[in-house]
Amino acid sequence: MRVQVKFFAIFREMVGVKAEWKEVAENTTIGQLWQEYAARSPRVGNIRAAYAVNQKLVNGDYLLRDGDEVGFLPPVSGGTKTLGRERDAKGRARTRKKNVRVNSRDSRISTDAFITRKQLDLGAFVRRVAFPGAGAIVTFSGIVRDNAHGKTVKYLEYETYAAMAEQSLRDIIAETRERWGDARVAIGHRVGRLGIGEASLIIAVAAPHRPEAYAASRYAIERIKATLPVWKKEFAADGASWVEGPVVGELAADHAAAVANQAAE
Repeated sequence: MRVQVKFFAIFREMVGVKAEWKEVAENTTIGQLWQEYAARSPRVGNIRAAYAVNQKLVNGDYLLRDGDEVGFLPPVSGGTKTLGRERDAKGRARTRKKNVRVNSRDSRISTDAFITRKQLDLGAFVRRVAFPGAGAIVTFSGIVRDNAHGKTVKYLEYETYAAMAEQSLRDIIAETRERWGDARVAIGHRVGRLGIGEASLIIAVAAPHRPEAYAASRYAIERIKATLPVWKKEFAADGASWVEGPVVGELAADHAAAVANQAAE
């Protein structure tokens, strides 16, 4: 049988494969398939991985089926450690051709959760969540800063497992509204190359009262840091490296709830 295998971020670079169809034997688990790739690229085996099949998280003992879409996910970007700093043959930081920047900003957004390569418009998020009964609207903007780990950052590149990431955002919004039923939430994450001062993430939460709006926003942030399959690469003066956070699914929702409750107190 055949499965489609996808690699992301540092795994894609180490294995040298973005996506491929692979023949596997009957009764092969996703964990066994991972070990096969790890044996081919030993450095991969030193990094924690999450497994996804058809854009949903699974355990290592999941039995693969013909036609499955397999995703091997490195630690996501909600952390502070770095992985695999790159340099060119002369020891200088690698540079890449500058992407064409999108100049237009959307005046409105048509969905509560999305991944995009376009610039994020804070006002559009506020308009998306506003409703007559809202007594507070809290917004969060994740901004690219010019330093990290004591080094000067030139720019960032974000990569994502797009379909899985958008579903993850929808799930986070559903979780948030289950806990704060009167809240309205919109989340957008930008991918591609981002310069200093640009927004990579915007969350807007509207609620009848301030404490609920603050708590729901903080909950959403913590869940994004723990579950969203988005990866961040920092391009600094001395090289480029992937930022290491938790493995997808590693932190339970209760962790985010505890942080959110503290924020609301």
